[in-house]
Amino acid sequence: VAQRNFAGVDFDVALKRPLFYTVWLSKETRKVEREELKEFLAARLRVFYEEMLDVKLVVFDEVLEHILRIDRVLRQPMGHLLLCGDAGAGKTVLTKFVSWMNGLNVFQIKAHSKYGISDFYEDLRDVMKRVAIKGEKICFIFDEANCMKSSFIEAMNALLASGEVPGLFEGDEYTALINSCRDSALKEGVILDSEEEIWRRFTSIVQTNLHVVFTMNPSGGDWKNRSTTSPALFNRCVVDWFGTWGPKAMGEVGKEFTLRIDMGDLGGFSYGMGEGEALMNRVAEIFDSNGGLRQAVVAALVDLHMIAKETADHAAAQPSSTNRTFLSPRDYLTLIQNFVSCLNKRRSEVEDEQLHVNAGLHKLQQTQENVAELKKSLGEKTIVLREKEAMANAKLQQMVADQNVAEKRKDEAEKMSTEVQKQQVEINKRKEEAQRDLDEAEPALRSAQASVRGIKKRDLDEVRALARPPENVKLTLECVAIMLGEPTSSWADVRKLLAKSDFIPNILNFDADHLSSKQIKLVREKYLDGNPDLTVEKVMRSSKACGPLYQWAESQVRYSTVYNRIQPLRDEVEQLEKEAGVVKEKLDNVTAEVQSLETSIAQYKADYATLIRDVEALKTEMETVSSKVDRAESLMKSLGHESERWKKSAEGFQAILRSLVGDSLLLASFLTFSGYFDFKLRNMMMDRWKHTLEILGIEYHDELAVVESLSTGKQRVLWQSEGLPGDQLSMENGTILDHAIRFPLVIDPSGNAINFLMKKHETEKIQKTSFLDKAFVKTLAGAVRFGTALLVENVEAIDPILNPLLNKELQRTGGRVLVRIGTEDIDYSPNFKIILTTKNPAVQLTPDVCSRVSLVNFTVTPASLESQSLSKVLRYEKPELETQRAALLKLQGEQNVKLRELEDQMLAKISACEGSILEDDQVVSGMEVLMKEGQAVEEQIAQSDQVMAQVHASVGEFEPFAALCRKVFVLLGALRELSFLYEFSSNSFMAILEHVLEENKFEGSVPDAQRMTKLKAALFSEVVARGARSLKSNDKVVFSVLLARIFASDDSIGSKQYETTDDYVAEVKKHFWSRFPMGRP
Repeated sequence: VAQRNFAGVDFDVALKRPLFYTVWLSKETRKVEREELKEFLAARLRVFYEEMLDVKLVVFDEVLEHILRIDRVLRQPMGHLLLCGDAGAGKTVLTKFVSWMNGLNVFQIKAHSKYGISDFYEDLRDVMKRVAIKGEKICFIFDEANCMKSSFIEAMNALLASGEVPGLFEGDEYTALINSCRDSALKEGVILDSEEEIWRRFTSIVQTNLHVVFTMNPSGGDWKNRSTTSPALFNRCVVDWFGTWGPKAMGEVGKEFTLRIDMGDLGGFSYGMGEGEALMNRVAEIFDSNGGLRQAVVAALVDLHMIAKETADHAAAQPSSTNRTFLSPRDYLTLIQNFVSCLNKRRSEVEDEQLHVNAGLHKLQQTQENVAELKKSLGEKTIVLREKEAMANAKLQQMVADQNVAEKRKDEAEKMSTEVQKQQVEINKRKEEAQRDLDEAEPALRSAQASVRGIKKRDLDEVRALARPPENVKLTLECVAIMLGEPTSSWADVRKLLAKSDFIPNILNFDADHLSSKQIKLVREKYLDGNPDLTVEKVMRSSKACGPLYQWAESQVRYSTVYNRIQPLRDEVEQLEKEAGVVKEKLDNVTAEVQSLETSIAQYKADYATLIRDVEALKTEMETVSSKVDRAESLMKSLGHESERWKKSAEGFQAILRSLVGDSLLLASFLTFSGYFDFKLRNMMMDRWKHTLEILGIEYHDELAVVESLSTGKQRVLWQSEGLPGDQLSMENGTILDHAIRFPLVIDPSGNAINFLMKKHETEKIQKTSFLDKAFVKTLAGAVRFGTALLVENVEAIDPILNPLLNKELQRTGGRVLVRIGTEDIDYSPNFKIILTTKNPAVQLTPDVCSRVSLVNFTVTPASLESQSLSKVLRYEKPELETQRAALLKLQGEQNVKLRELEDQMLAKISACEGSILEDDQVVSGMEVLMKEGQAVEEQIAQSDQVMAQVHASVGEFEPFAALCRKVFVLLGALRELSFLYEFSSNSFMAILEHVLEENKFEGSVPDAQRMTKLKAALFSEVVARGARSLKSNDKVVFSVLLARIFASDDSIGSKQYETTDDYVAEVKKHFWSRFPMGRP
């Protein structure tokens, strides 16, 4: 077209892509270069992130084109847009950014499940008034997810076509609008006479300053209907087709987000040869030259996403498919996040483990060298020890005679010591007599003190407030004041005493020794013994506070009286102690004499003592060395197995580091995409992902265990204890849930996963609710604010009120993090979790929903159904055996986890030891304890294995029946290939099995083999009785033939060609009994 209409133009230059024209960099529209525009937008985006929305944008060519296109339209009067593209392509974020750049206020409706046409009309009236009366320029972003009813589109269609919505303003609202518009026009100096002129001005301003931006996903089911029934969407809007991200766009995003991560060696040109060259070429434009490993990783990210998308499309195209998932750019971003997270975490773990293992091996090598040196020195010290012992024995004979003299004086000292002990016994006896009298009076004192401690300040304040207290109260407090040593006891002084903060502490810490005989006499004569009307009961009736004080005064006086009475006895004790001191002094003199003798003998023994010390030192040293050698050899022998394992680990670290990037790509892909698919498709995708890495030259582990790589044994045992089934699919799903970046939507037909999640998040105060709950919004707001977990059941469609949460559209204002829920901004806690669940395996999910959540499908697999069937049969037939089996399975898991933890603790202790292991007794002792615990655990595992073998032998009788259940369940599932109407869930099959077991209860006298035959017949009868009635006539025959093959374990049944269905029925009946409920037409 250009060549035909424009002559003399260099089309290679004029039409060279990309073409960027904008007014942002100058006052007029002109062509700008990519880098110049990128630099300008990068600066503006930094401000946008701070002021508006913290959602990082990668600015590549397509984004630049969309930004400039949106800007051009929003600058025009009556400029409206229809943005079509996958969820996460950037439609809304780019619109908000361009609106912010142009000074437009952004408006979006706050939809929720009960949001209706009246609410929508109210929002329309509000936004139109803001534009026409208040003079705002508004960008109205209308997202497809907020289109609750078709009437919303019809109203918007009318608004775009004419600037008004019929029936929007009527009656009083119309009158109020006209008056407001007239006032607004007068302020601007415009005089309008008729209502028609005012209305035309109103609609004209709305059309000029209100810009509507529709965001739609062409993958959604309503796209075709809306595009044909709403012409104004196309003839009044500029259509900007975002579509989905192409390989180049994904490559640019992948490069941007992986730019700063450590991928190891980035050199070399061995990546993407042969088949992988095409994948490398997809992203070659965004790398200046051969990008090596980094380019290969970006190419892999792109292809991994495309493989998952192809798998989703392929699965949806199958005749038996009842629902599907949609993949969008948001999933690609999640893939990158998971990859970066997995790579950083695994690199950190591997490097830490490498550091520990190498340190541990170095310590073991050092220990072996130290042991060899110690053995050599031990032999040399043995010779020296023998010489020293011979010299010491010669000296010993000379010292024996002199030692006898000292021994005699020691005997005398012992006799005197005995005499001192007898005197001490007598002293103690006298002390006990004195203490016995005190002990009789002391409990009453303690009781009174306890009562005083219980006095409330309020009661004391009431007493103090009395101007004229009762006589009993006054006398009691006078008594207390006298005992506390107050100079006067008038009521005014008593009130001052009560006001003191240390009044009660002084009473509690009162020392009876401070009571003089004068005080005691005065208190007894005037208040206690001399006043019969003053008793505890009477005082207590007068005041709750004074009763305990009276008890205290009475018990203190009694205690002091006893204390003074035993004073002579205490004097006697003091005299005895003085006499004992004299005897003890004599004993000390004799002891000193003995010590003097021993000192003189020591002079004679000097040579002998020196030799003995040398001998003992040598012995001690040799014992220490020998002990260290023995312990070290024992430790090295015990650690032989661990040492070999550590050596193998050390040798494999380089291989692990080389495959770290590839493993992280596979794990990230698994976490991002596998949750929705069944076990077969997961394995198929994993094989294709591995092939991609292979042709790109990215190393990975062939036998990569996903669950084991992403979780610990301890976690898996905990999950099973919380109710997660132990089959592979469930464990994989548990891993996905544990690492989910987005909030999960769990498809759980059996309900087991819901029970598991409730138990797992029990400590987070998880609540169960649903969209139908009247208090749903209140419950949601509380969970968001306080950071608790929320499980939403029966989710068939997402309430739009959740969209800001699922998108994590967080606003930061004044140090607060807020999220919009309905019409309110709620403080957002980072601990908040929401789990969406549905029991419908055929739930229809929109592309918008799929892009906002992590899908996790817990649909039962044949393997897990076989395990469940075995457990159910055992619960009915051998309940004690099933209990024992379940307990053993749990115990084995815990034991294996414990053994692994002990191994890690051994390595940690050895690697953390500073210096030689033999020099640190604490480390050696700790290692010995760990080794003993490890041996005990290994013995327990061996015992458990023996018991489990016995249990398996007993369970073996029932395993063929469980395998039969699996085959029947697979057959029922395969019926979906005949018609999508034939949907038999795992719950329905388990209901059949439970009915069979309930109706044919166990009889103890019947052998197991005969019992299983009976249950087999009953199961097949029930399956036909319940299943065949829902099948078409011809399908019943097919079902019966396949069932007969399973029953007789003969795949040849029905393979012969027959002329009529009766012949097939006759063939099948040969293998069943005559009254078998055949599903014949």
